Amino acid sequence: MAIMKFKRNPREIKIHSILIVIISLGFIFLANYLIMPSIGNQNPVLQIPHEKIKEIDIVEMPFVSSHQNKLTTVKAELLRGSNLNDLLLSYGIDRDTASSVVYEISPYVNLRGLKAGEIFDLNFVNEEFTSLSLNKSNNLIVEVVRDAYTENGFRAFEKERELSTYIKQVSGKIEDSLYNAALDAGMSANVLMDLIMLLSFDVDFQRDIQVGDTFNVAFETIFDEKGELVEDGKIIAAQMLTDGREIEFFYYKDLHGKSDYFNTDGQTIRKTLLKTPINGAYITSGYGMRRSPITGFTRKHQGIDFGAPRGTPIYASGDGVIESAYYSQVYGNFIEVRHVNGFRTLYGHMTNYARGMRKGVRVRQGQIIGYVGSTGMSTGPHLHYEVSYWGTKVNPSSVKSPPGRTLEGEDRVLFENLYKSYIASFL
Repeated sequence: MAIMKFKRNPREIKIHSILIVIISLGFIFLANYLIMPSIGNQNPVLQIPHEKIKEIDIVEMPFVSSHQNKLTTVKAELLRGSNLNDLLLSYGIDRDTASSVVYEISPYVNLRGLKAGEIFDLNFVNEEFTSLSLNKSNNLIVEVVRDAYTENGFRAFEKERELSTYIKQVSGKIEDSLYNAALDAGMSANVLMDLIMLLSFDVDFQRDIQVGDTFNVAFETIFDEKGELVEDGKIIAAQMLTDGREIEFFYYKDLHGKSDYFNTDGQTIRKTLLKTPINGAYITSGYGMRRSPITGFTRKHQGIDFGAPRGTPIYASGDGVIESAYYSQVYGNFIEVRHVNGFRTLYGHMTNYARGMRKGVRVRQGQIIGYVGSTGMSTGPHLHYEVSYWGTKVNPSSVKSPPGRTLEGEDRVLFENLYKSYIASFL
């Protein structure tokens, strides 16, 4: 009888189950509503598969100080009789650090070969030395930087300099000399010497240059990554109006990679011989009959004398081979060079020869072969210059050389387009 009391009607059980389901659904709805009350106004949550979730790298943020670092660069010049170690010590760098820097840089720089005037950039952070740099050449820089992972605490390396080339144009009018006019116009001494050498093929500086002559010159200027001028490069184009003549020449590299200077006819300006084998000189005695200042006799002077300060460089007038190089009572220290097409040139009264100049050595046009002096039968520093043609002495000023190479074909077309653009830029 007791068992029968606990039995329920199947209909009641069904109703009871339905109520439990309804109540459960109500709790689930209520829980979702409380957790996300604004779900009706939000986009549904996108379920991303676990395998598509990318890992996030945890980056350790460096400590940032509120104190701003003070960066300082000092240009330190090496003094005469000093060395790199002394230089570093003179700027307050301790001995251990200086020794480490010298040790690390030694494989890259010949420290014994350093000369007075070398410039080192010393970098400091909050007055603490951090690095050093030296321009090893126009293309290379050597740096020594702090590196806590090395034994000495510093690391040296060599890298290429980031150089940029620009074209600079200068123009001028000669009031007293080409030298002064060019420098006043902003031309550097190095570019001026190149200009004089190139003009020497066609210009007699003693006789041709006149007051009122004008010039236009375009040349390369090379700057480093700091915007500082490294050096002046080669001349690109030049014009000169002198003695009623217009002299023009332009730099051109042909399709075979060979470069030279050409006139507007596409002919190289290089001749067999230079008219003037010395820069900045003046004629003290010309070719022809004269009374010798030493013997007092009147005889033919078979060359040209160029007065110039002692030590002034003397250039080979053309490509050739040194035939003689010794001391004589008349010419003192002299050199005779044998050229092509039967020409020979002689350079007398040198104070000394350039290094390596001796019989049998091949020289190129414009190469320094010696220096002005007053050896032999001479009353003062000057160059005695002679030219002979198939054994006969001739007036150096009257020598006319045939033009050398001439551009042809596509090179000629490309060159004409190039030089016309330079001429237009001069206007």
